[in-house]
Amino acid sequence: MSDRSSFPKLNDTNYHEWSIMIDALLTRKNLVGVADGMESRPPGSDNTKAVKGWRRKCAEARAEIILHVEPSQFPHVRGSDPAEILENRRTIHQARGFGTRVSLRREFFRMKMTPGTPISRWIADVRRAAFQLEEIGANIDEEDTIVVLTNGLPRSYEQFTVTLDSTPADDLTVLYVITRLLNEESRQASSASEASVDQAMAAALVKKPRTPLANITCFGCGQKGHYRSDCPSSSNGAPSASTAIVASEESGAEW
Repeated sequence: MSDRSSFPKLNDTNYHEWSIMIDALLTRKNLVGVADGMESRPPGSDNTKAVKGWRRKCAEARAEIILHVEPSQFPHVRGSDPAEILENRRTIHQARGFGTRVSLRREFFRMKMTPGTPISRWIADVRRAAFQLEEIGANIDEEDTIVVLTNGLPRSYEQFTVTLDSTPADDLTVLYVITRLLNEESRQASSASEASVDQAMAAALVKKPRTPLANITCFGCGQKGHYRSDCPSSSNGAPSASTAIVASEESGAEW
């Protein structure tokens, strides 16, 4: 995969994540010095080797920045100096700081976990939102993060949330809650698996409804209403004595 598609491009809402990723990219390409202004223009004319090398690095850094922003951000990335471009983006973002903080804080405390979402994904979503707030100067402490982590859980975690109330305050850290959440997810998954097995076994043990006697056909006489073993015309499948005498008299044979 190319660098241009390796992380989301800059838009109006993802400046903090983007700034970290673009800094990592420029560092990997040995362009971060000209991008953050620490590597200034060498002395000498434009035709010197040092100046040409510096200008080439500036052009490459600028190209990487432009390739990693959405078209809506193009008006903010004009100019040839990559350091000025990045500073311009930072200034614009800070100008939106108060409104962004209010909006993100509101969204942060309203977060809810969708049932069926892995706990690891829920934890990542909450921590990402907390990180965004911290990056713009919002005061988000561990208690706020714990409140969001637990308050946004589905109803199946209600008992788990209650048990946290008995946890000593010194132990109630974000890391502790995350560990407990992951363990609780494993416990619930194990319980659900055991319940499925129990239901399957119970279903297998359910007896098939007995066929009404009126619908039973005797294999001896062919009549309905009794089994062959209870057939009035036979005894264990053999003709009874009375049946044999009647059959003998009718045929004229001696008994």
